[in-house]
Amino acid sequence: MEYNRIIYPERAEYLSEQKFRSYKVFLSHWDALSAKIKSNFEETHLRRVSKTLIVYGAQSTGKTLLANKLSQDFAATTAVLQSGASLTYEDTNVWHRTVTGFGKNPELVAENTRATALLHIEDDTAWVEKTKQFCGSHTGRTALVIADNCERDYFVQGLLGISDIDFLRIGRTPELVRSAAQRFVALCRGDLRGAMLLMFTNDDLFAQAFEAAVNTQHQGLVEAAAMPMPSPRDKETVIRVNTNRLNSFSYWYCLDRAGIDEKKNTYRTLTAAPSPKAPGGYKAAFEAVDRAIQRATPSRIGRPSKKCLLTFFVLTDRDDIRGAVDLFALGNYTRNVNDNGILDVATYSDDWTSTLRFGDERSRKLLQSEWNLRVVVVGNQFVSALLPGTRRPLIRRLIDASLVYHGPGTQTQTLISHRRAIDVDIAALAALPCSNNAPFWALGQVRSGQYEGELRAILPQYSTARPGFMHYMPDYSPEPYRPCELSSSTSDSDSEINEAIRRSAVACEFTSIKDITAQQLQTYLDRKLPNYVDIMQEQ
Repeated sequence: MEYNRIIYPERAEYLSEQKFRSYKVFLSHWDALSAKIKSNFEETHLRRVSKTLIVYGAQSTGKTLLANKLSQDFAATTAVLQSGASLTYEDTNVWHRTVTGFGKNPELVAENTRATALLHIEDDTAWVEKTKQFCGSHTGRTALVIADNCERDYFVQGLLGISDIDFLRIGRTPELVRSAAQRFVALCRGDLRGAMLLMFTNDDLFAQAFEAAVNTQHQGLVEAAAMPMPSPRDKETVIRVNTNRLNSFSYWYCLDRAGIDEKKNTYRTLTAAPSPKAPGGYKAAFEAVDRAIQRATPSRIGRPSKKCLLTFFVLTDRDDIRGAVDLFALGNYTRNVNDNGILDVATYSDDWTSTLRFGDERSRKLLQSEWNLRVVVVGNQFVSALLPGTRRPLIRRLIDASLVYHGPGTQTQTLISHRRAIDVDIAALAALPCSNNAPFWALGQVRSGQYEGELRAILPQYSTARPGFMHYMPDYSPEPYRPCELSSSTSDSDSEINEAIRRSAVACEFTSIKDITAQQLQTYLDRKLPNYVDIMQEQ
């Protein structure tokens, strides 16, 4: 890790920059507001009446993010239609949600997109004249006007035609706001009739005063609505997912390396109710995570930690598997069994993705920041006992023992006892006759049907969906994955905070490689590992 800092966008405007392109916008906590926007659009579009919604909220609560996303999604939809390509409804497209009518109708989205013109304004005192010209040049279409940061002087100045000098001299008085509201009503009944205005502001008092002043003259023309705030859990999901998508180490890594005080500070930031003194928005939460890793001491950065464990269990056509692990060239490893020719278990803790090629360097480092890799290699003696199905208890014990994960700080006697228990089962396996497995190895790819049938009988959870893995299904997961979730704590006690971030997932993938080589294993890993990156970056 080059810096003990995280990359995150300090403002929504920065999301167009290349380094933030992978930022994921979550929409679910906007559902109620999206319904209001949709309702206003439908009234404007169907009845040619003006409707205005003023959305207010503290800084860093997502107002500009929503304003920009609506504009960008409209532009993206327009581009698809202009290209002649068929349009597909997208749940992540705010514009599609706004104009789809009842259900998810791409034909209606296309029709409404062609019948709409969108203007995005901000910090422009000439906005009234430009909006009048815009509406006048699109008389056959519904005009959607988005005005961001409308608490700034430009908005009222534009309505009243006041210069900067005069505005500074007069100041924003209640009388001025009432005059601006009167002018706004006249515009909505005249040049802006049939336009939908969507305004965003961080000044709730201005929003409510403007709403009251307008509606005194034209009831229902303006509605003020608070920007919905996500629950602590939803907010943490946004922070966790985007920390993972933008950085080469995970959200969990930042908290694990931090001291308890910084863990607690992050928890309190995530769960705090917004207020003028502590807005509690996304920026504050990102800052807390950044501070957590930034203030981690060198001793905490360098210490080993118990990560999740990702195991690849490899069956191979060898009578003696000694030396197979050394062929893989995956870096330094710890051997977790005593020397034998039947079963080898090697665990890689650091820099184990350096020779792999999946994804990009950032995503490879991200994965290894939260997962250790283990490779288990078994040869023909194991295969001979597995396939007939007559030694299932013994095979189950060996598989389970191979997946036992002792974290840093485990007592030496515990490790010795574990190895001795494996030695007993390996000796029992070695005493069995070894059958001729040539027909099995000659089957090629279809041989998986044979060993997977036995694995299903031995491991009841084999190839079944497990919590935490989303759409992906590891072959076997005795311990499911759960995202690091500080907000699940019911208090900020040391024990609860540490429990919330503790890693315990164990996932295992089984495969058979007849003549095992580094290239074959690495190709297999490159195919499987992106699924685990997705698990970290999507939830």
